[in-house]
Amino acid sequence: MKRWRDLRQDLRRRLAMHFVADRDYLARLYRDKLGAWPDLEHPRGFNEKIMFKMLHDRRPVLTLFSDKLRVRDYVRQVAPALALPTLYWWSPRADSLPFEALPDQFVLKANHGSGWNLIVANKAELQRSDLVRLGRRWLKSDFTIVGREWAYRDIRRTLYAEQRLRGADDAVPPDYKLFVFGGKVRLIQVDRDRFTRHTQVLYDANWNYVEGTVAAMQGPPIDRPPSLSLMIEAAEGLSASVDFLRVDLYDIDGRVCFGELTSSPNKGLSPFRPGALDERLGGWLELDDYSQPGALRYEPDAFREIGTIAPSRS
Repeated sequence: MKRWRDLRQDLRRRLAMHFVADRDYLARLYRDKLGAWPDLEHPRGFNEKIMFKMLHDRRPVLTLFSDKLRVRDYVRQVAPALALPTLYWWSPRADSLPFEALPDQFVLKANHGSGWNLIVANKAELQRSDLVRLGRRWLKSDFTIVGREWAYRDIRRTLYAEQRLRGADDAVPPDYKLFVFGGKVRLIQVDRDRFTRHTQVLYDANWNYVEGTVAAMQGPPIDRPPSLSLMIEAAEGLSASVDFLRVDLYDIDGRVCFGELTSSPNKGLSPFRPGALDERLGGWLELDDYSQPGALRYEPDAFREIGTIAPSRS
């Protein structure tokens, strides 16, 4: 039943790509999710400004940020103090998945979308054929039809398997999401137990508590991580001083691991609680002039198309 629902939804989205303009499509998503029409002519709130970016920001750096494999080289150059999860395998072909050679625990992901991942906690409980079938479905899918996020449009469709990060007592480590506005960290969202009882807590860059949540239940306070200054320095460097970037990091026993970069969190549909948080973050987001390329701290052409690790030839 779920498979047929997914197929029908995919068909509707593909048809909408041909008949519904990006602006109209995003405005309807906003209304359906948040209960009001967005002002995309004069955006004020954070969600409205993120949607404005999605409609108008066409700088190639956004594609680099969203390309999960290619961005690894960028992280190595700009923030060498960060650890990267071990990359076990990547390939544009699901059939080449080296199931037997992979460790007992890993995460299977698609490079060209967001949320397309499968945590494998015990390989013995799965069949290779099931993973191959899932990978084929991802490879056939176009993520840009979901939220019209231009940044994903030119990313190579590729699968990869990487290290499953684990914290104390083999638990999922807290996920630190650093909101960087104009090159400065202004907010840190800490997510815990994302796959069980998902909670959040917010702090500013000095680890002062901020009332509210972005898209989950309110969680209990968390101690200031000893690596906070390193995380902030890395996030601000990786942001390349663009108007906004969210940098996701993990602290595992003092070792800071890179997660991902996000230019359009929740596709501009974050259910802020209280709602005033949306305006507060919107006030921090001063949109760049997207007609200008901007001064970047790196040369995108210096990065190889898919990263430094050779694909599987199996």
